[in-house]
Amino acid sequence: MQRDPIKAALGLLAACLLCATGVASAADYPTRPIRLIVGFTPGGGADFVARQVAQHLGQALDTSVVVDDKPGANGTLAAADVARMPADGYTLLLGVSASQSISPVLMPKLPYDPLRDFTPITQVGYTPLVLVVNNRTPAKTVGDFVRYVNSSSEPVTYGSAGTGNITHMAAELFVQSTGTANLRHIPYKGSSQVITDLLGGHISAYFDTLPSSLPFIQSGQLRALGVTSGERSAAAPEIPTMREAGVPTYQATTWFGVFAPPGLNPELANRLQEAIHKSMDTPAARQAMTARGVEPVLDTPAHFRSELEADIARWREVTRKAKLTLD
Repeated sequence: MQRDPIKAALGLLAACLLCATGVASAADYPTRPIRLIVGFTPGGGADFVARQVAQHLGQALDTSVVVDDKPGANGTLAAADVARMPADGYTLLLGVSASQSISPVLMPKLPYDPLRDFTPITQVGYTPLVLVVNNRTPAKTVGDFVRYVNSSSEPVTYGSAGTGNITHMAAELFVQSTGTANLRHIPYKGSSQVITDLLGGHISAYFDTLPSSLPFIQSGQLRALGVTSGERSAAAPEIPTMREAGVPTYQATTWFGVFAPPGLNPELANRLQEAIHKSMDTPAARQAMTARGVEPVLDTPAHFRSELEADIARWREVTRKAKLTLD
């Protein structure tokens, strides 16, 4: 039977466009290495999670998954990079709350929209923060700390790893939840210097990520007053939650999740989600995560998106009340 020349030409054009964009079908995927971009320096919590995902996802898909660290601006440089990439399944983002929930409500000129410009694949896990104080600070509990702050004749200082960082936003949420307006924010350019000054007594408190402070808590150099998650951490079950410590409405975590550029084929998104779930939901993978204070969480793209929407709304309200904005 003779083919319609117009249909034949359109079919050829569609095939050429498919090859040019590099979009693969779910059945063929993957045919080359996958790049997983993370917006923080090697050795940190996000990089650790990215390497866990890369290792296990690569094994599940029988390909190489290469971690590409592109640090800067609370992870927003990496996120902006991925948002511009082709939606072919070969470039992914290890997104975090800082880049996907907090910075979008703090930075009106951010070159991406966290909901429009990404395809959520799955959340991977979360890390609670922990309110730590040095041994010169008299507080032994969260209640003690609130009373100490409110009765102090001078502002009580706390550090953060930078304005708009989760370590800053967790403290702002604490202020709003407890009415401790006598806390004074001291921003730093990273967590290590905050810890140094906290140990040295130059600041009194820090809402740090649990993996970062845990060695100092275990050695007795810092005192942990409460974790910011809804449940106690498996890595430090002796530390009460903020809710248990008398702040019933308080919860703040930093989470990690995998995103693709916008418009990813739903079949590819499902294949990636299934591969991540299958490979990360093993005793070995879970043990590796919990040993570093990361609580594993695996969900569907739809549930992940709904959780992201709720997280954005929560931090938007916190920043509104605190009158915070960043250019």
